[in-house]
Amino acid sequence: MKKTVSITDQELIQNILDEAEYGTLALCSDNKPYSVPINFVEVEGEIYFHGAKKGKKISLIKDNTFASFSVVESFSLLPSYFSNDKGNACPATHLYKSVIIDGSMKFVEDYDEKAKALEALMQKLQKEGKYIPLNHEMYKKAINATALYKLTPEQTTGKCKFGQGFNQERYERVSEHLKQRGTPKDLATLKLINEYRK
Repeated sequence: MKKTVSITDQELIQNILDEAEYGTLALCSDNKPYSVPINFVEVEGEIYFHGAKKGKKISLIKDNTFASFSVVESFSLLPSYFSNDKGNACPATHLYKSVIIDGSMKFVEDYDEKAKALEALMQKLQKEGKYIPLNHEMYKKAINATALYKLTPEQTTGKCKFGQGFNQERYERVSEHLKQRGTPKDLATLKLINEYRK
């Protein structure tokens, strides 16, 4: 049985992107990779990022528009002794959901598109509101001074690892340890382990 499972449910992939506060953007120039953690928002199938108009990211994107972006939703870390009592380190593992998006980058110059994307980012990261929407005139100077760039996906893949390969003995032992440790993340992880065993 596979230890990881591909995610083909687009709604689940969308949920991972909606819930993640940041991901890792990987760029490359002259055969030298560069990756950076960065806030993002997905709008109508494209991934938007913002930042200063000058800097390493900007230079790399201008040199090579191909990029890869990854997001990980972390669940429980399982120490080796959650799986056996033989002192073997190998069963130690981490459970997760992840999404990787490969595509091409493009700078956004249209003011309305910039304002829309930045407003979507605010709505994502400040769900309680309590700010003046970004279509207000007061933001015009700031928006014009901000670089906005987007990743247009060419391939999107999702994976998850929730003990799909556990035999019954390991499943029961891990489940008991997660219940005993009992953090909110552990209980959420246990719920997903059970869902993926169905």
